[in-house]
Order: sequence, then C-alpha cells, then structure tokens
Amino acid sequence: MLRKIFRILFRSFLVFIFLLIGFAIYFVIAIQIPEPKITDNSALTKERVQRSENFYTVGNSWLKKSESGLWELYVEGDAFERGAANGHLTKELAQFQEDAFIHQIQILIPDLNYLKFLKYFVAYFNRHLPDNITDEYKEEIFGISRFASDKYDFVGPKYHRILNYHGAHDIVHALQDKNMTVGCTSFGVWNNKSADGELLIARNFDFFSGDEFAQNKIVQFTNPKQGYKFATITWAGFIGAASGMNEKGITVTINAAKSEIPTDAATPIALLAREILQYAKNINEAIAIAKKRNVFVSESILIGMK
Repeated sequence: MLRKIFRILFRSFLVFIFLLIGFAIYFVIAIQIPEPKITDNSALTKERVQRSENFYTVGNSWLKKSESGLWELYVEGDAFERGAANGHLTKELAQFQEDAFIHQIQILIPDLNYLKFLKYFVAYFNRHLPDNITDEYKEEIFGISRFASDKYDFVGPKYHRILNYHGAHDIVHALQDKNMTVGCTSFGVWNNKSADGELLIARNFDFFSGDEFAQNKIVQFTNPKQGYKFATITWAGFIGAASGMNEKGITVTINAAKSEIPTDAATPIALLAREILQYAKNINEAIAIAKKRNVFVSESILIGMK
C-alpha cells in the first residue's frame, strides 16, 4: 500500500517537474523580442561634434540648449537614422533620465527581490508590445538604444529596455487609475475668446514622476523621410508625443482618463499621438489613425487644426 502511494506521489512529482520545465521554456521563448534588422548601419558611425557649450551636431541633426533653459533637438532622415542621431546627441541626457526613472522605481519598490520579480512580470506582460508598434518606430527606438547606457543592462538588454519604457506611462496610468487625483488638462479658444481671434490651444502638463525626471525636457523638431515635419515636447530616449504640432497645423495633446486595467500590451498612447502628428494633415485623418490603433488605456486626445 505504501509502495503504491509512493509511486503515485513520485509520478505526480515528475509531472509537476515536467510542467515546471515546460512553463520555464515557454516563458523564456515568450519574452524574447527580436531586434529590427537594419541593412545600413552607417548612421551609427557618424561623428558627434561639439560646436560650442551645450551645442552638438551629428550630420545635419543637432542638439542645443536654448536661452529658455530647455533643450532643443532636431533630427532628420529615415527611422533608424533619426534614432541613431537622437541617441548619439542625447546619450548623457538619456542616462540622466534613466537614472531618475530607476531611482523613482526603487523608491516605490525598495525590495530588490520583488523588483527582480516585477522585471520578469513586465517582460511577460509586454511580450506582445512589438506587435502593436509600427516597424518604423521600432527601428527608430532601436537606433536610440544603440547609445543607451550599460549601467542598467541588469534590467534588460538595451533595445528591450527602451522599447518597454515607451509603455511605462500607460502601465503607471492604469495602476494609479483607481486613485487618480491628477490628470493633464487641455483647452482651446478662438474667435473673441483669444487675443487675435486665432485658435489658441494650451495644456497643463501634470504628469509627475519626481523632480529629477521633470528636468531636461526637450523640444524636438523632427523632419522624417516619410510623413510631415512636426515638433513635440519629449525627453531623451523617448520618441512619443505628449504634446505636439505638425507643419499642417495639426496639434495633439494627450490627457489621462478613467479606464480599466489592461490585460495585455497594446499601442502606447504617446506613440499614437506621435503617429497622428507625423501622418495626419487634417482632423479626419487624425481620427482615422486613432481609430485603427488598440491602446493600453483610455485617454482623452485633444486634436486641433490651425
């Protein structure tokens, strides 16, 4: 009788071990994110030249600090060229942002073991993230990632880190949604409500992730090979748009709204806003772009046209 019970327990244990190994293999395969295939890597070899204090160039792209205290960035070319120029020009600013971001996470989650567990949870949750980002934007992010710091390779490979950072706002938004007390707001006035009768759109940027993270915002001017020229408010290492305007007069701001906690990865809302700026020349086209993307969380998008 005891021998029979032992055999049953032993077989159950073997089944458990095989299931555990099977899940481990599935998990490792599931979280793999292939890097974009770039045929021409010459953009990585371009020299960064310091023209003066706080003024740098890479080819025709440049970064400088304006009299207002804000950094201004101009990038041009195809996706990978833009990303490589962006990453090369802003690599010190990008490390500062990553330092601030990781520091804020460590304040919220001081337990290192739990933080390591959370890393794998995020990797699994975001396993379908690349499926919801266009090839163009993945190539641009890949270009930026080539200049990312080695300091946080323990968090994940450079491309995976930068890609996942683009969904961080959406995940934080979802987790804080039930307790949301702060959300960005936007408004528009025209005719007799503005000084000159022209359309005036403004927004309060109430997203906050610590004093350090709020430093070194960048006004980025992008001249893409495809689509329209546009300007955005952003940070180093980030290609999404929280606010922006394109050469056709389309403006976009994103504002947090109540939503359900997501169960799978989707298109980061800032990348949707960026796509509208790059490819919409009127409000109808902007709405059409918004409708074709599945996003993480609910967001109010204010679209205006001059």
